[in-house]
Amino acid sequence: MQPKPIIKRRCKLTSRVCTAIFGIILGGSVQAGTYPERPISLIVPYTAGGPTDVLARAIGEGLAKELKQAVVVENAPGAGGIIGQSKLVRAAPDGYTLLLGNVGTLAANASVHKDLPYNNLEDFTPIASVGDAPQILSARIDFPAQDLDSFAAYAKANAASMNFGDAGVGSGAFLGAVLLNATLGINVGAVHYRGAAQATADVMAGHIDYTVESSSTAVSSIASGKIKGLAVLSPERVSVLPDVPSAGESSYKNLNYTIWNMVVVKKGVPEEITQKLNVALNKVLAQPDLMARYQKMGLAVPSESHRSLAGSRKLLTDDIARWRQLLSDAGIKPE
Repeated sequence: MQPKPIIKRRCKLTSRVCTAIFGIILGGSVQAGTYPERPISLIVPYTAGGPTDVLARAIGEGLAKELKQAVVVENAPGAGGIIGQSKLVRAAPDGYTLLLGNVGTLAANASVHKDLPYNNLEDFTPIASVGDAPQILSARIDFPAQDLDSFAAYAKANAASMNFGDAGVGSGAFLGAVLLNATLGINVGAVHYRGAAQATADVMAGHIDYTVESSSTAVSSIASGKIKGLAVLSPERVSVLPDVPSAGESSYKNLNYTIWNMVVVKKGVPEEITQKLNVALNKVLAQPDLMARYQKMGLAVPSESHRSLAGSRKLLTDDIARWRQLLSDAGIKPE
């Protein structure tokens, strides 16, 4: 007679376990269906005030309206984006932590650092490319050059005593300066900062000679009268900086350096959520007020392909390979 109560208790226990498991499964489904239920963090791997931060705040504002949930921008600068991206790796794969990276942090860093604490293709899921930014060669106001050709001539004669500022090895400014070195046949040394805004500030103060900055920040820095825009590193001028000549007008017509910016999440975020984020971001990029802000900053909305889940992943994959070759050709070795 003794076994019966034991059997009953086992049945009750099994029932409880089954109910708990069912609840977990159902809860997970409900959570994905009602996402987002709390504020979302958008990590920027640079300091406040830089081009990536400016873009992130514009995107975050629009995304908050689309998702009807707060989007909080978190600046996590340092090590050319590694600190910020490491923070994303440590986050839960639930879609509540996003990161806005660029060609430097997401593509080139794999070729300039030996032991990254993450793999850009294996640990992140690209959601969409959200902004293409022409890059500007910006110099201290008293720099003795007016365009790319005169800059090249001066740098070839004075490279040993010159320097440029960037937001760390692998950052957009670093890559732009590396391309300039390789294209112009010069060898100017770098001064690394925690963020692009700090590099620009030291150009303004005359502490360093130049930087390569996004059109989104060059508009205000050049307008301040403390920085001289020497060239847009693309075939044509940009409307927001009509007086800055393009590389296409120089002897270096093939020099074209435009930075893409991409929103990614940690690998493992449910597909339903990544699709929802992609749809929301594409709606943000179609908003008239955001398009007007882009125009004022000289930014372009990426192609439809680069705004898709599959297309943004292909962009990232292709550019990791492209920058590996470019940096190798320029003599840049992983450190």
